[in-house]
Amino acid sequence: CMHLLPTHQIIQLYRHFIEKIAPQVVIITETNVPHEENVSYFGDGFNEAHMVYNFTLPPLLMHSLHQQDVSVLTRWAKSLVLPSDQTCFFNFTASHDGVGVRPLQGIVSDDDINALAEVARAHGGFVSMRDNGDGTQSPYEINCNYFDFATSPGEPDELRVQRFLLTQSVMLTMPGVPGIYYHSIVGSENDRQAAIDSKINRRINRAKLDYQSLAEELSRQGTLRERVFTRYKAMLAARKNQQAMDPYGAAEYECQGPVFMIRRGEGEAVLLAVHNFSSQPAIVEGLPTEATDLLSGETLAGTTCQLQPFEFRWLT
Repeated sequence: CMHLLPTHQIIQLYRHFIEKIAPQVVIITETNVPHEENVSYFGDGFNEAHMVYNFTLPPLLMHSLHQQDVSVLTRWAKSLVLPSDQTCFFNFTASHDGVGVRPLQGIVSDDDINALAEVARAHGGFVSMRDNGDGTQSPYEINCNYFDFATSPGEPDELRVQRFLLTQSVMLTMPGVPGIYYHSIVGSENDRQAAIDSKINRRINRAKLDYQSLAEELSRQGTLRERVFTRYKAMLAARKNQQAMDPYGAAEYECQGPVFMIRRGEGEAVLLAVHNFSSQPAIVEGLPTEATDLLSGETLAGTTCQLQPFEFRWLT
């Protein structure tokens, strides 16, 4: 029944009564479908969902990272127009399910989607296929832990963490409410054996964690989990005090070569998040003078800075 008029009318009915009975409640829709169908659940901005899962973001970030090209990401981000100031996206990258690739249809080519599926397989993941109705199949969902999907096998842990956190920085600085899967914040990796034993591909990203073992890894300096957890917490601590991170606030997007830039806020509350999606250093120009990086505390001299491979900065 997805996308039928009566389906939308049911959601409108929910919205009508919830506003009367429990106006603090937020309706969120979870429709893992091509982007235009997904955002249709905002309705006119006042009569359907308050929030919609941003299903295009997870696979598009992976496409941009592995292509080291942010042109499509920038063009798509600029197209994100909300119908009212009472709506926003629920931004996420990972969940208990896989990374759906149908939301990429119409944004990147089928060849690019197939290439992304091959990346996932090379990184230890699986690909769930869908029947196209004509005897052929195409990727429907990539089943791979997002950390492993973002990183290349055999890379040093420091580089793997940097590549992964680059994707999380984009998710955290875009307008909307961020949703963080617990395996992401504690630096989990593929649980391939669970998927193989159960014959359920999604189990690869649903590892059952032992509390004592997890606590020990998180507290021991230098472990993969500790590196991810410590830096992720620092990003959340920096984010929560920034007026510019208003979920309903506007954003401006641009790119300079492989650098994806998100400008949030107004006046003295402006925050500029810059992300180098390249394995090579990149120069960013046109920065505000004496900008301070919220994540490192460093104050930059001049209006340019060099970003190291996959480096990102939050500048105010």
